[in-house]
Amino acid sequence: MPYVVTAEDDDTAANSLTPHTVPLIYHVHKLAMLLRGAERTSEAIELAMERVMGGFSARAAVISLTDGDRLHVADAAGCSREFLGEADGALLRKSTPETQAVIGQRCAVYAATDRRTHGRLAEQALDEACVWVVLPLLAGGRSVGALSMAFEHRHQDVVARQPTLTALATVLAQAVERTHLHEARHALVEKLQQALLPRMLPQPAGVVSTGRYACATSGIEMGGDWYDLLILPSGGVAMVIGDVEGHNPDAAVVMGQLDSAVRAYANEGHDPGVVLERANDLLIGLDTDLFATCCCVWLDPDTGVAQIASAGHPLPLVHTGEGMMPPPDDLRIGMPLGIDPEARYEVTELTCNPDTIFACFTDGLIRTGSETVSERLAAVVAGDVDIESLGDQIMSDFKRRQAEHADDAALLLVRYEGPSSEAQRTVRQLKIHRRDLQGAQRTRRRLREWLELWHLSDMADEQELLVSEVVTNGLVHGDSDVYVVVRRYPDRVRTEVRDSDPHRAVPVTVPRKEDEAEGGRGLMIVSALASAWGNSPSGRGKTVWFELPVPA
Repeated sequence: MPYVVTAEDDDTAANSLTPHTVPLIYHVHKLAMLLRGAERTSEAIELAMERVMGGFSARAAVISLTDGDRLHVADAAGCSREFLGEADGALLRKSTPETQAVIGQRCAVYAATDRRTHGRLAEQALDEACVWVVLPLLAGGRSVGALSMAFEHRHQDVVARQPTLTALATVLAQAVERTHLHEARHALVEKLQQALLPRMLPQPAGVVSTGRYACATSGIEMGGDWYDLLILPSGGVAMVIGDVEGHNPDAAVVMGQLDSAVRAYANEGHDPGVVLERANDLLIGLDTDLFATCCCVWLDPDTGVAQIASAGHPLPLVHTGEGMMPPPDDLRIGMPLGIDPEARYEVTELTCNPDTIFACFTDGLIRTGSETVSERLAAVVAGDVDIESLGDQIMSDFKRRQAEHADDAALLLVRYEGPSSEAQRTVRQLKIHRRDLQGAQRTRRRLREWLELWHLSDMADEQELLVSEVVTNGLVHGDSDVYVVVRRYPDRVRTEVRDSDPHRAVPVTVPRKEDEAEGGRGLMIVSALASAWGNSPSGRGKTVWFELPVPA
């Protein structure tokens, strides 16, 4: 441990730096250096707690942060469960050492005999041997929380440490304020980015689709990645994925304009090449100095014929039952959009067999500096899993390899199940409006009709129970329209319920207070009765699905 000596040689200097205070100053300085690199509040809290308990030799410590009119415990060490239960969520109007420090913005030292700090320590025998120091976390003239520490020192020794402890609290408060601001901006960017993504992807007969999007975890700028799935006037399906240069609001605005333009041009009945040419003209006309890449795939579910055109974008991975399909020899990738007004985009056709999977992605998903990433993605696509689980697996693999990624990543997965004329007999869909009080009942009635049509009435009771739970969960907690898709396979019936809440549904054994008496337990029932189930965020919403085997 370094010992700092000033150049001054007088009694004042000698008294200001003692062998006891110098190590503390060192730890404050060290913490300040470490906190400069913290991007999340939880990271800043963890660093401060390590320094308090180790460098300052505290017997216990609590870091509480303000949230509206309450104080919530962000981290603690050496404290009893009873104390933490009372401290977490305490109203600021309640008189406690922490709330008084926050409201009064003053430090307080509580003697070992003070009853206000008794019962706090995990080792109750130390209650009358520890002095507590409670400091406000002040940033910009306002309190963002409180730092409480217990020391096995004499009262006067702790008072002598107070200036150093105040410096520690100031360093932590500034880090909390900065990381809070960073997290708020990042959350806003992510919310705005999600608002530009499709709320739900269409599920026409013969086609199963899902999408995924991962916002950049480093930095707070908006990206320009997007994906979309459209129903064409001809009855076909249009897959669109693209990426606008840059990470700023301009890129996000251009992305929204291109997405709308591609939708409009596709709805006019043009092929992928013409759509890209018109999108290119539009981007050049906007005079934004930005370019974009885009790939369009038109799929005819009746024939299995796919048309592909790309403007500087990675080609989709196409996996058939026999393995990964290599790109056609005559498929040429054209110039990115917004560069050459004379650019033309060739269309290449390929014929797909049932169970072919298209994996469309942006380069953020594979940008790791390794050529084997595409091979790894291809290997995941080749796995024998359902389309939702496949999306989860790809994104989990991506986040595991790139915990901190500076680029957005988008993924669009489409499985071609066979001619739509055949699939129409085994696929049923229903939309329920968010304000439809009879929505769950209507779903049960329609489900029973579908099962009778498929000669599966024996499954009706279990199917009705599970679909009621999932639909009600979507209507109540998702507060959105709900789409129900039921698919009849030879060996199972698969039910998918899509809503506009992007948060993953979580099974709970104890219902929340705001729910009804049995509320919140729906997914526990699904988990117990379904042969397989899952739930996945997708675009601006999520999909909860389950499967039941067809009776032998």
